[in-house]
Amino acid sequence: MTIELLGLSGVKIQSGDTIILLAPPSAKSPLRASRMKADVVVLGSPKDEINVEPRAEKLFAISAAGEFEAGGIFVYCLSNPPSGPVDSLLSRVTVEGVTIAHLGGLGKPLTESSLDLFEGADILLVPVGGKDVLDAKAAKSAVESIEPRVVIPMHFAQKELATAYDSASKFFREMGTSPAAQERVKLLKKDLPTDTMDILHIEP
Repeated sequence: MTIELLGLSGVKIQSGDTIILLAPPSAKSPLRASRMKADVVVLGSPKDEINVEPRAEKLFAISAAGEFEAGGIFVYCLSNPPSGPVDSLLSRVTVEGVTIAHLGGLGKPLTESSLDLFEGADILLVPVGGKDVLDAKAAKSAVESIEPRVVIPMHFAQKELATAYDSASKFFREMGTSPAAQERVKLLKKDLPTDTMDILHIEP
């Protein structure tokens, strides 16, 4: 599969001919005005409008907490925060036998029940920009709690954004690494590290 970042918490995952979008930019987003195409979309928040076109006959759209399956792709979503008005959706996606934890707009440490869902995920997509999401130190704590095999920071500073989020480099310094930036990464289950943790830098 290939993974790209779309800005903020937006992620594009492509597995064969199937495209999955997690928290894609809305129609009002400063990041991207054009509509994207996908087979499965998990909205960043139940309040978001769908700004995605179906690639085939139908788009499988998820806008609430629950457990879902579409074409062999399994998605489990939690509300963030767990009670009260929902700010964002946190997702666990299983595709090609790989478990991907997407922490969306998480701004506070995971609860124990939420951690149970994400602990041991193969790939962790974690917000790191501070302000209304986790900052570098809190993101590092989430990484240490989940213990994934691959970490990809997201939701960090971009010139198109009015909010002055921290740069991704602040997270990399916190983690003691400085990976080279890439436009996208290709990850296969057989190639995932077993004894180490890879930290990747994808530029939206």
